[in-house]
Amino acid sequence: MRNALWVVVITVPVMEDVFTFERLLEICADKSKLEDFLKEFNLLHTFDGRCQRCGVGVLYMRSDKSLCDGKNWRCSNKKCTLKYSIRRDSFFEGSKLSIITILKIVYFWSHGYPLEIVVHESGISAKTIVDFYNLCREVCGVVLKERSQKIGGPGKTVEIDESKFGKRYNKGKRIEGVWVFGGIERDTTPVKCFSETVEDRSAATLIPVIKKWIEPGTTILSDCWKKYSSLEAEGYIHETINHSIEFVRGNGIHTNNIRSRWCALKKSLPQHGTNKKLFKSHFSEYCIRQQYLSGDKDKFLEILKLISTVYHPKNEELLPSSPDDATSFMKLEMDAETCLQV
Repeated sequence: MRNALWVVVITVPVMEDVFTFERLLEICADKSKLEDFLKEFNLLHTFDGRCQRCGVGVLYMRSDKSLCDGKNWRCSNKKCTLKYSIRRDSFFEGSKLSIITILKIVYFWSHGYPLEIVVHESGISAKTIVDFYNLCREVCGVVLKERSQKIGGPGKTVEIDESKFGKRYNKGKRIEGVWVFGGIERDTTPVKCFSETVEDRSAATLIPVIKKWIEPGTTILSDCWKKYSSLEAEGYIHETINHSIEFVRGNGIHTNNIRSRWCALKKSLPQHGTNKKLFKSHFSEYCIRQQYLSGDKDKFLEILKLISTVYHPKNEELLPSSPDDATSFMKLEMDAETCLQV
């Protein structure tokens, strides 16, 4: 054993599946690759078959250098006037930024890049970046609303609590925040939870929210406030913890999970303060990041999938019903010179 040779093998993970910013730049540098990428994630419309207006031609992308994107949808029948912007009803509609620039902003948002970093790297104004960050959060809100479902049920445990967000002093002036009520189901991956802004913490306000989000028969853990005293009458098993005495009681009776969730959520908010009207969108972003943009999944590709579910309508809905409607695409036309690119 004195002359034994030990061989140590070090395995380096292959990162082929990681979608890096360099890979995005590579795709954006090739118009054909970019078009295929956008179609793959259903961010632009694709059409098969005959034009539903004339019934003769087929719809195809025609090059037009006068347009920001260099192309628009046209009917192959020269006698048919059907045409409109490739951005119509898409996530990119209405913006003077190039599709490439918008994709970069979404990439930055998906990976949590701070505003000042994005402004520095892109050269775009902070206001424009904030607008697109808010748009991404709006997508989160729509996805949550469409896919929302009750949590808990018989044999399940849900912790509930309320917390004040945004209350602070700024230059000696008191700024009021908002009350947020929420719950988290134990032992779920990804985490099943909900949060909702409320006007007050009265039983008349909170009990309907509980019934909206939590299935009957659930074991609910809360503090000792009287506002929850009717939960057993509503069909729930109710356990309480008196925080003035202890934070954990008996066999796991506590609300530490939901309270730690509040701390994490507050840390995720902008440090410079948040507009009261935007709290709900920030909560939506937090939930989406926990449910869809965490773990081994690529954050950028996952948010593109979510965007496509919100902004990708059925193809037949895009076809104008009259010749006058066909000219509506003009509102999206813009000079190539005014189209900002990074």
